[in-house]
Amino acid sequence: MKFQIECNTDKINKICLICQQNFQTHEARLIVCNDQGEGYGDICYKCIANGGSWVQSQLQQFSHQLLALK
Repeated sequence: MKFQIECNTDKINKICLICQQNFQTHEARLIVCNDQGEGYGDICYKCIANGGSWVQSQLQQFSHQLLALK
């Protein structure tokens, strides 16, 4: 998985990939992508605030769930 950071001029409502809560984007968005650059979803600011190690462990769980669906 990769992270993509995008500048954002519009306030967009999204659902966090990790906590599944609705949030409104601000000046930047953090998007989780696969190795081909296809987006899985955004991560909210509350989850980002938990730190890189926490986000990584949550995304590893998400990755395992994706593999189980294949």
